[in-house]
Amino acid sequence: MEISLFGIASQYENWRSVRTITTANAMSNLLIEQVLNHQLAVYLFVGLERFSEFVAQKEKYTRLGATCKQVLAFGVPDMDPPLIKGVNFIPIEPGSVLERERFVVVNSPDFWAGMVASEVETSNGLPSEQNFDGGWFYNRQMVERLSLLVSQVAGREYQPVQTRNYMEQNAHIAELNQRLLEQLEAAEIASHRRSMQLSTLHEFSAILLQHQPVPCILRDAVRILSTIFGASNAALALNLQGDQFMIFSLDGKLSTGNQRMSSLGQGASGQALNQSKLISVTDAVQTGQKDLLMPEAVSLVSAPIQGRRRVYGVVTVGSKTPDAWNEEDGKTVMAIATGLAVIIEQKAQVSGDIVLQLRRARLLEQMLTKLRKPMARLLYLQQRLQDQTHLLPMQQELMAEVEGLYTEVAKTIWEPNDPPDFNDSPISPPPKPTGSLSSKTRTS
Repeated sequence: MEISLFGIASQYENWRSVRTITTANAMSNLLIEQVLNHQLAVYLFVGLERFSEFVAQKEKYTRLGATCKQVLAFGVPDMDPPLIKGVNFIPIEPGSVLERERFVVVNSPDFWAGMVASEVETSNGLPSEQNFDGGWFYNRQMVERLSLLVSQVAGREYQPVQTRNYMEQNAHIAELNQRLLEQLEAAEIASHRRSMQLSTLHEFSAILLQHQPVPCILRDAVRILSTIFGASNAALALNLQGDQFMIFSLDGKLSTGNQRMSSLGQGASGQALNQSKLISVTDAVQTGQKDLLMPEAVSLVSAPIQGRRRVYGVVTVGSKTPDAWNEEDGKTVMAIATGLAVIIEQKAQVSGDIVLQLRRARLLEQMLTKLRKPMARLLYLQQRLQDQTHLLPMQQELMAEVEGLYTEVAKTIWEPNDPPDFNDSPISPPPKPTGSLSSKTRTS
């Protein structure tokens, strides 16, 4: 007859709370840490899958061997068990029911508790490495029955606990529950943060697939880092040449690149640019590492936009609180910076150097600005000519054609939401010509 701790525990109600190996390990560690933290002289029974798993935790079990009255460690003998004073290793037959079970049972007058979980078989009849069924318990009768069974399997004499201190037990349970709640809250926060990281990368990938111009992609990247990633401030600095940068900031304002920024200074952004690696600053105020892109930020993460040709700039996120970013946050910012480097080089291969594109865009905007006033003046004069002059049919046709050309040009150089007013000139009309000029004009 095969022995199963889970089979005995299953006879009791309202104790199951384990569904994964991660939860089973967390609960086991809580029980063991309680023993070590309070130096409790308990009987401890531990079941892992293999002896090799104990090797990785040799330091912990050395402390347990020196603290507990007895430690029995069960596992499949995939290697010779490590020599740990105070710990007795009990081999389990490969393929047995007990091999698929993980357990920790603690028994003493002041503290008694346990955790038992068994691998759940999948639809094809094979055990799953991730899915478990089980839970932990403080039931005195369950602890006593499992302790007796484990002692019999190990061939050791069972030492029953005659008296129990329930006040001490309640204190240990309250402490364990508090620590469990803290771990659950931390896990929820980490899960929420990971969801934000994945959403950030998903949204950023969607933007890259829209085939927008590079400046639009850079603006959207800054927006995503604020709205989805949760940065209180975000900025992107694109290196034009030397120490000149084009800055895309959270407020939507685009720097022209005229301001020289001395390679972004010595803050996180400057370090990421100069060292070509991810830089994290947990408290810029304390360390005096204020960032040139966002001087008000306390904790920052900055990643270089590292391409094959050169470093094109940096992506920086900031928070007003210290130690706001974790390792996964840094990897997310780095992934965005890497994606930007790829898209910048791809755009450069198709349409020429990206810096030249940005300069041409600024030059074109300046030219259009200069054209708007003369065009408005021409439209005004054309309207007055129609209103105040009697034109022949042929002249009217020519004027209509000219008006059509003016209209097409106006559509190009004015914003859609800001059309020119054809009925009122934005420029005061010039002074009337002198008499001699007027006379010459009439006779010509």
